[in-house]
Amino acid sequence: MAEIVEYLAADVLQIGVVTATDKKKITVDDGRGRQSKIAPDKVVFRHRGDSIDEVRASIEALRDEVDVAFLWEALLAEADTDGKEAGELAALFFDSDDDLHASAVFHALWAEKLHFRRRAQRFEPRSADDVAQVRDQRESEAAAAAEHERLVAVIKRRDVDDELAERLERFVRGQADKALEGALEVVARDGKRLAFDLLVRCERLPAWSDLEVVAANLSADHPAPVVEHAQAKTLEPREPLLESDVTIDDPETREVDDALSLTRDGSSWRVDIDIADAAAFVETGDPVDREARRRASTCYLPTGTFYMLPRVIGAERASLHVGEPRPMVRTSAWLDDEGHLERFEMQRVWSRVSKRLDYEGADALIDGRARGNEELADKLTKLAELADKVRSRRLERGALTISRREWKIRVTEGGANIDVKRIQQGSAARELVAEMMILANSLGARMAIEGRVPIIFRVQPPPAEVLPDIDPDDPVGFARLKGLVPPASLSLHPGQHFGLGLDAYTQITSPLRRYGDLVQQRQLTAHLAGETPPYDAAALLKVLGTVENTESELKRIEMAVTQRWALEYLARLEDPQGLEALVIGEAHKGYRVQLSSCGAVAMVVGRRKRELGDTVRVDVEEVKARKGLLRLRVRD
Repeated sequence: MAEIVEYLAADVLQIGVVTATDKKKITVDDGRGRQSKIAPDKVVFRHRGDSIDEVRASIEALRDEVDVAFLWEALLAEADTDGKEAGELAALFFDSDDDLHASAVFHALWAEKLHFRRRAQRFEPRSADDVAQVRDQRESEAAAAAEHERLVAVIKRRDVDDELAERLERFVRGQADKALEGALEVVARDGKRLAFDLLVRCERLPAWSDLEVVAANLSADHPAPVVEHAQAKTLEPREPLLESDVTIDDPETREVDDALSLTRDGSSWRVDIDIADAAAFVETGDPVDREARRRASTCYLPTGTFYMLPRVIGAERASLHVGEPRPMVRTSAWLDDEGHLERFEMQRVWSRVSKRLDYEGADALIDGRARGNEELADKLTKLAELADKVRSRRLERGALTISRREWKIRVTEGGANIDVKRIQQGSAARELVAEMMILANSLGARMAIEGRVPIIFRVQPPPAEVLPDIDPDDPVGFARLKGLVPPASLSLHPGQHFGLGLDAYTQITSPLRRYGDLVQQRQLTAHLAGETPPYDAAALLKVLGTVENTESELKRIEMAVTQRWALEYLARLEDPQGLEALVIGEAHKGYRVQLSSCGAVAMVVGRRKRELGDTVRVDVEEVKARKGLLRLRVRD
């Protein structure tokens, strides 16, 4: 008969046949031809038998007889908390302490792990409370494992009932659910995407829903208490009631927050830039303000608009609608014929807009294509000339003005209709409005500096090297400057904004749609009233820093959702072949292109080297909008 030993290796009880022995080591064979050398003190039990299997069978037969609970109760009755070795426990239970019976007890207690804890070769009884706690934990783990298996099976079958659908939606909207998350990731690498697809499949979410929108928990509707507070906020017009010449926006814009007027004042031109006085409607810390701060900004998506302020304020009572008296913050700038600033002032006023135009209508008046309102046409033409001269002053100081290709995608009729419109580049009206907003923002920064009002400035240092000459109309100008121009940042201290060619700059011109602008407006209007601004420097930086992060996330969502619907537009084309695309960047083994028809971006592989700004023709080989997949083939 062979000598068979059980020994500890990496704290695991192994078994083997002794094949050799010397003073320091014992050589054992595990029965499968693998040999190990062990120290004698690692041996726990010694047996005699014809084979490992025979000994193992004897141990297992005895192990099955061991009543672990009996041994535990016996030790507790003796108040033995130090425990005993397996041989002592075998003597207590079997009335035999030989290695065979001791091994059976060792294996039984080690496998059960409920009533005893092992310390080397001793087994200590747990307290009754500890046993109850371990039992509860095991039951919980068993229930979790069973739930995991059930969820995996249900998800694989795509068998979603109402209860699971509700749970899936909560998970997609950001509520933690480790069990569900684990089950989803067994089935698919992207668990959140799978959960969203299941919700669309079972019609819990509309087919035209976007994962990014649901995951960000964006809601078109404001909470009822916020709406109620907003509806209760009404203001009575104050005399004198002034006039504002015109608002210029996209046709679908509802948050109209800026208007322009032009008046000849002696040898100067007085430009009035009127901004909706959102601060008059939204008080610091009220329910509307708290919700606006959480939302950070209005989010414009192809499928709809998620307003920062309740519609009753942002799109109605504070919005600069034609013929309706509105509170405004007016920045008046006196310019000479060459666009040089002579002086400026800022005040709170009540005014009424005379005319609303969209950009195309304003362009038609400026270039003479539209007739019938010569006075307004003359004002817009002069404003465009002044804006061009003000822009020239900035360009002389090194400002960068590079046009960007933009598209508007609108999805209507529950996703059935996709309308894609390329925004006209070089629009005089768009450039006019943009320049006047830059002027108002820069003058707001100047007022804050002169009045020592705490606000957040946007600063951008100059690049470390001289920039290459770039045509302002270069459609990939931004790509050419990538990595050369430092990013703009927030600062409590005024500083140069290199990209705009300004010594100081802030943002105050979109308080209906950007929370940061609303906060800045409060600071300046408090100063105008001779009051202490509501935010000190530390609070201001904290608020705007948080809002900036949320805005960045919203921009990411806008880009992702716009790309998705651009891909959906491509997928519905009858013949998506020979499409024009612009090379906008480099990529591994190829380059990035943007389709001129819808703005969709994709990476392509091509044999020929392409330069930024090159136009190529591509064929759509595969497009899966929900997965963000677009494969193009370049016609070399």
